Amino acid sequence: MKNKRLALLASGICFMLPTLTAVAGSALVLPGLHEPSLDLQGRTLSAQDVIEWEIEHSELVFGAYPSRSDNERTQAVGYMYNQKLELNSGHLENQLRHYAEEHDVDYEDFFLHFAEDTIIAEVDPSHGENTLLNRKPMIVGYTVNSGHAGFWLYQSPPWDADVFENHHNGGALYVYHSEMFDRLLLKFSQFAQGGEFSIEYPSAVDSHGQVIEWSKFDIKKDKTLNMTKNQNVIWHMPSDWIRATTHDGSGATYGGRQYFGSTFVRDGGRLYVVRIRWQGDEEDTRPRLKEVKLKNTFSVVKLDDAPTHTPSGREVHAWRKIRGFDVTADLNHDNYLSWTEFKNRNHKNATARFRWESRVIPFGRMWNQASSWAVTNIAHPQFLDAMHSAYHTDWAEQGLNGAYNDDTNKLIGANQFTVYSGGLVTELGLVVDSEEADALYKQQFAGFLNGLAERESGALIGLNIGTANLYGRNGQSHLIEAGSLYLREHYLFPSTGFSGYAGIAKFWDNSALAAQERRVIFQATTRYGRVQYLGNTAANWQQDQYSTLAAYYLHHHSQRSYFNQWNNGFIYGSGKTTADNFWQSDVAKNIAYQPTALQAIDLGEPANAIPDGYQPIPLMLSTQTPAPADYTIVGDSTSNAVFHADLPNGMVEVLPTYVYFLYQSEQQVVQGGPQEMVLAREFTNGRVLYRTDFFGRNQDYYSAEPIRITLEQPMRPVDRQGNIGNYVNQIEIGGYQGMLLLY
Repeated sequence: MKNKRLALLASGICFMLPTLTAVAGSALVLPGLHEPSLDLQGRTLSAQDVIEWEIEHSELVFGAYPSRSDNERTQAVGYMYNQKLELNSGHLENQLRHYAEEHDVDYEDFFLHFAEDTIIAEVDPSHGENTLLNRKPMIVGYTVNSGHAGFWLYQSPPWDADVFENHHNGGALYVYHSEMFDRLLLKFSQFAQGGEFSIEYPSAVDSHGQVIEWSKFDIKKDKTLNMTKNQNVIWHMPSDWIRATTHDGSGATYGGRQYFGSTFVRDGGRLYVVRIRWQGDEEDTRPRLKEVKLKNTFSVVKLDDAPTHTPSGREVHAWRKIRGFDVTADLNHDNYLSWTEFKNRNHKNATARFRWESRVIPFGRMWNQASSWAVTNIAHPQFLDAMHSAYHTDWAEQGLNGAYNDDTNKLIGANQFTVYSGGLVTELGLVVDSEEADALYKQQFAGFLNGLAERESGALIGLNIGTANLYGRNGQSHLIEAGSLYLREHYLFPSTGFSGYAGIAKFWDNSALAAQERRVIFQATTRYGRVQYLGNTAANWQQDQYSTLAAYYLHHHSQRSYFNQWNNGFIYGSGKTTADNFWQSDVAKNIAYQPTALQAIDLGEPANAIPDGYQPIPLMLSTQTPAPADYTIVGDSTSNAVFHADLPNGMVEVLPTYVYFLYQSEQQVVQGGPQEMVLAREFTNGRVLYRTDFFGRNQDYYSAEPIRITLEQPMRPVDRQGNIGNYVNQIEIGGYQGMLLLY
């Protein structure tokens, strides 16, 4: 078995195309943005043709199609992100507000809040820059008359907008946001001379939430001096300001009233609105609008002694202040401290007037400019009820089988927050970025998902989880029982190693999930593959696909395991390939990436046996007790359970895979871990081989001398294009090469 030489023993083999059914469960991840493209044979496909191909060649879709009928033809799961809601309200937030109003629940209770003024690091200043976090209202626009849909000032300021040009006909300026506000900063490109203005708010709505009555604010302080200066207008907070929509839902430009091109408002989304009217005579000069800003709620603070980088090494671009809210001072429980309540508050280091101003916000650690995250109070029982109500409706309307929760590691730990001062969360009694708060919130997060699964028992509750073994020292153990479908994103490399931080010997947590009747999507990537190291060619792509599929088969459990192949990036969709992400341009991505010819090879079912004379591979775990260790052996591939003191109750049941060493080097890296090896697994119709080394991801190992394997009986090898060869008695297998053999 140690003999290695550069010879191709399978020369002269003739091939036949496979016609059998795939054993691999096939999954797609986030399809979308379909467009006319090509298949691998160069045939032209319409966007709908691509959708048809995807549905026909997959059993599970981690994501969803726009069409309900397409979703109902497969098992599609939508998207959810339960650990945050947006300050800039969208469809979901609007649904939750409706639920809260109907069930006499305080929507603000759905969030975590700081109990004290807190200063946290902002690592990416672009995140949230187009939202309330950067003082921008959701909508600023003006109208020709009271029935006009309106002109949206969507361009970045400065403007030079004659917003009161049609004041004689009822034209006005409108400002919308999702939360109450008590002031606006108004800047002008031309100041007023004469005239006067008033500011109004919706004080009554009809059964559809549309405004039927406007009332005037009691202006507390007009620092603009009747629009002759760039300054704030501040008003006393009324008790009857109602969240409202200003449009009748018709989408009409004239007659349906205001929506300013916003589909959210057009379709009934309710916001807090102010209407600013200016009235003047012919001789008066109208003010022209330059900019509108909200209060500087989340100010940037200058600190002389603050660190320049987070503990993880990320540069701190700014330090942001989030004001704490003293709930004990809010005597009438309206989530706003009047001046009397504010003066008499007990906690002087909590200076927020509005409770929403104290929401826990991960500045600079969101998605993009449109992000405005606030961390949810995920343990609140009514929050679970409200979210379930929204999901139940949406999933039924879209034909979905459930949804997946993305970014399950982005909660309230040190990867999301770096605290300079403060940080105490009212609802937790702990400081964000602390291990204690992170552990508690993880527990609450898992409990929420369990509760969602109980309420929607037939749905798939999906999670995007990390690559580390869930049960190990680096794993997300709180998610072990939190879902029914798990995506292991960028999990399999063409050069997947035997162990290390993650690796084949540590992949047994997938078998534990399978034993609990939970499903796992193994996503493969071309990272650390031939495509990356040796060139973007057809041969390298096909061999990388073959290697990752073989590594997947070592862990496959029928009806519980699914395979997905992607490129080396994290941007998904169904658009066309380019020269940067495939060897051939203009091919529909999922058609390009999924090794359907290889998946069509009928291996049968796992044989659940190891041939005589061969050794099962060990199952490893990074453990904490009695001392930290990275390669603790807790069982082997024939085990029905693994055992260690770090495991829940000391034991976890698994489905055995019966993966074994077909070849292993004499040199070992650790006990049970050879320097290099050929791994094998028996199926009823054949055998899967995969050659690797201990750590994997070693560019030089691709050029390692082939290992010759003598077969106990003649078998038919399958080439990288899915062609089945004649019977042979020997094969050779190179570094990080996968191979299917048929009896």
